[in-house]
Amino acid sequence: MIMAIKKRKDAVIIPSDMFFYIIPLIPSRQRLTREDLATHYEPPKGRKAYMGNHYKLISFENSILTVQVHPSDGSENHLYLHVELDELHVACTCGMPDDKLCYHAFIGLHSMCWLTEGFNFQEIYWPGYYDSAKAKKFLEIELGKERINISANPDFGTLYRSGLKFPDDQPPALSNPTDRVLTLKPGETAVYSYALCFATGRFRNRHFPLLLPFFGITSKDGSKVVSFTKFILPDKLPVKSNGHQLQQQLDSYSKTLYGIVRPLSLAENRDWTAWDSTKHIVFKMWQEILPLLIDYPYNQSYHLYWLKYLRERPMKTLMQGCRYSLERPSLTFNLTYHKHYFTLMVDIIIGSKAIKVEHKPHLFVFDEETNTCFLMNTLQDDELLIWMTDNNNKITILAEHFHEFDKDFLRQLSDKYSVFFSERSGKRIAYDCNLVKSITGV
Repeated sequence: MIMAIKKRKDAVIIPSDMFFYIIPLIPSRQRLTREDLATHYEPPKGRKAYMGNHYKLISFENSILTVQVHPSDGSENHLYLHVELDELHVACTCGMPDDKLCYHAFIGLHSMCWLTEGFNFQEIYWPGYYDSAKAKKFLEIELGKERINISANPDFGTLYRSGLKFPDDQPPALSNPTDRVLTLKPGETAVYSYALCFATGRFRNRHFPLLLPFFGITSKDGSKVVSFTKFILPDKLPVKSNGHQLQQQLDSYSKTLYGIVRPLSLAENRDWTAWDSTKHIVFKMWQEILPLLIDYPYNQSYHLYWLKYLRERPMKTLMQGCRYSLERPSLTFNLTYHKHYFTLMVDIIIGSKAIKVEHKPHLFVFDEETNTCFLMNTLQDDELLIWMTDNNNKITILAEHFHEFDKDFLRQLSDKYSVFFSERSGKRIAYDCNLVKSITGV
């Protein structure tokens, strides 16, 4: 049974022998509904029984959510709620006579489930993080009168949660898995070139990367484009082009990509099955496009937040000169031990160099030091890197959860990618679960 715990000033001391009534939960949901509740307590008849009831969340300490309940009969009681993977433990200051769910608990829980499709108790299921020191370090807790929100401290990326793995943001499923000089134009000359249009972060899923032709003016020395006249929107490209054969090929790809991506991007109700299928098509097309762009002068990247806001006049501040390489990035993972917890991070390797990636669009990574653009090696690499970068490139695992994490995720990851472990001395060794256990003592 749960041990006695002291709450904040608004809470009380829970007797060590207090009875906790157990309500089963579905592990993948951990959501309590009014229908679930009705199987544990006969619901009162009539609307009047549910009017004038109030509850208030008082504190969340050491795995216990304290709830103050004011039923319409004028009484006041405290509920103490604790969540296990597949159970909700409920105690009440009334003692729950006959070891049955009491009226106060029913009214309090019923009120908590009233406005939504049940109360999501997964919010307070953070095994291993409950003591005040760990909670302060790893979690951000927002406690309102009627709702509680607990999330990972961004400094630790995403937190592995025992029994749930990564409930808020699942990783992708893992399956078996030299630049040329550009030709420049004379200074202050009108040029026709191409921009890789992408979105990152919370805007990433608004559209896949596109290739858009544009007109611009070069600098005095002809080394770069300094003025951008207009995009040639692919749906307005002429049927026949008088340009070079390479330009005709790129225009054709641009038009095809635009025709595939635009309807999907503008759809009000996203069909995610179609989205995933389209990503495979777009990736294959970019594999064909990239060799054609290597020698094309004045390539640009363009941060386009939303395709529906695309206008013929490019915004200069969002344009960035870029080069392409046929090299493909590879992913390696680094596991580090920090006495009480582990962190797992990813390195993006180009050749023998690790590059820093802060902004990750679909399908590509950018080396911001050299403004070089690289197409990902596989879609699995792409999805995995997106998941890592969206979580601040860090997974945090408590030492006590390491065995479970290894079984759930790390073992499969190390079968398909290079995973290294950093010893206390700073030396990196190939990951081996038994060796890590012997070194760290977990």
